[in-house]
Amino acid sequence: MAELLTILAGGGPLPGLLAAAAQAKGWGVQAVVFPGQPQPNPLPEGVGTKPFALGQVGHILAHLKASNTTHVALAGHLHKPSILSLKPDAMGMKLLARALVKHDDALLRSVTDFLAEQGFVLVGVADLMPNLLAPLGPLATARPTAAEQDDIALGRSTLAILGDLDIGQACIVHQGAVLGVEAVEGTDALIERCAALRSAEGGTAQGGVLVKRAKLLQTELADLPFVGPTTMELLGKHGYRGLAIQANKTLLLEQPTMMALANRHQLFFESDA
Repeated sequence: MAELLTILAGGGPLPGLLAAAAQAKGWGVQAVVFPGQPQPNPLPEGVGTKPFALGQVGHILAHLKASNTTHVALAGHLHKPSILSLKPDAMGMKLLARALVKHDDALLRSVTDFLAEQGFVLVGVADLMPNLLAPLGPLATARPTAAEQDDIALGRSTLAILGDLDIGQACIVHQGAVLGVEAVEGTDALIERCAALRSAEGGTAQGGVLVKRAKLLQTELADLPFVGPTTMELLGKHGYRGLAIQANKTLLLEQPTMMALANRHQLFFESDA
């Protein structure tokens, strides 16, 4: 049977990138999209879409089987819905019950485990586009100072604790203080919010580091942290010092552009384990 990849697609460019990579392997590709949620943009020519409500697990499963799907990927971002707004069908209720802790990671792992049990092969970025994963080491010319390395270490420790509570994948640290952690507003809004906090009440208008890492128990098949040129532009615009990410678990969109922007703004850009 020929390979057919169905992408359970949220917003942003990642679903389209994965679709193109699968097409280059000779696979067929289709996407399931969710009305009222961010939409993938763009998708390659020839990739059809089918809309389903988020909680309609049984209907989605029937569609996967009827279309002879062999492989499934989860890609793109979604707005976090309330449990009440999901309106799950009977199979959706069973899936929710399997996630004893209603955190993103528990739900995503329940989804991936469920799909594997149904006979589908789960694929992620590492399978189709490993070049999108951040390599280990410095990615720009500037280097963090000793004080900034301490701030990075504080950010890593903070995210290790908060990740278990499903509170974002990023934080901003400045002069030994955590200025803010990522919530539902996303990383770019976090950068702008903390720039205002940093300079309030006579504080410095420059400095601070963005630390972004995967959650400790996060499945690598979905919701990996990602950064792109817009993030780097905002860090430079607001006078931050740099960005520290996690190697092999962070997606870099347009990596050469990001490296060039870091050097232009004299930002350090570090990737560690």
